[in-house]
Amino acid sequence: MENISLVSSFLKMIFALAIVLGLLIGVMYFIKVFMQRTGPVADQDALINILSSRYLGPKSSIILVEVLDRLIVVGISGQQMTPLANIDDPLAVARLKTERGNVPAKPFSKGMMAKYLALINRPAGEKTDPSKR
Repeated sequence: MENISLVSSFLKMIFALAIVLGLLIGVMYFIKVFMQRTGPVADQDALINILSSRYLGPKSSIILVEVLDRLIVVGISGQQMTPLANIDDPLAVARLKTERGNVPAKPFSKGMMAKYLALINRPAGEKTDPSKR
């Protein structure tokens, strides 16, 4: 009789685990779909575009926003958004838009990754030359 009770308890546990995992996967899918829809718009035909942003510290950053043919520099903190500057000059706007297209490579590129992996994987007794870093 105990054997039937053990199997019954095991099946209940597996069923409860399946429900919890199903809910977890469903919530993760919902969050993924929701986050993709509300992300920043990178549409060239949009009236408002975020050209650049720079993180300054905890809950503070500066963003460069394009509204029609004007650029607005906005400071963002935890409590408020403050316009810092307006750029109306058409030459400056055109220059900033072209600079946006010429974004430099990320500081941690594939070449850097390969160099760091080579340093990690070197034999223990091998010395490295500081000029090659």
